Amino acid sequence: MSFFGWLAVIALVVFGAVVAMKLTPIYLDHFALRKIVTSVNEDPSLKIGSLRDMQAHITKGMQINSIRDIKADEAITVTASGTNTYTVVIKYEVRSPLLNTVDLLVHFDETHIVRPLK
Repeated sequence: MSFFGWLAVIALVVFGAVVAMKLTPIYLDHFALRKIVTSVNEDPSLKIGSLRDMQAHITKGMQINSIRDIKADEAITVTASGTNTYTVVIKYEVRSPLLNTVDLLVHFDETHIVRPLK
């Protein structure tokens, strides 16, 4: 392979590494937020009895996991959907600058049905 061929390969590897370094924290925060919401289904020690309790649990979990880039009141909607059942909609997007005029945009839109254990 010629010098310019190797240079192109190295440039692509560096570009891929930069994109991965920008996207990894975004996805780690999202997976942590998803775990906070779905943990209510698995942990009987959590006492969730109202919408306010569910929202407080999510806010507290976000503080513990240091999720600061996502605003809970804008990204998360909690509604009661039956007896002791909640629908949690996680919908937000994150922009991360890549180059001078190019941004990475990641959009998340998930719905979870949460039934706290008694």
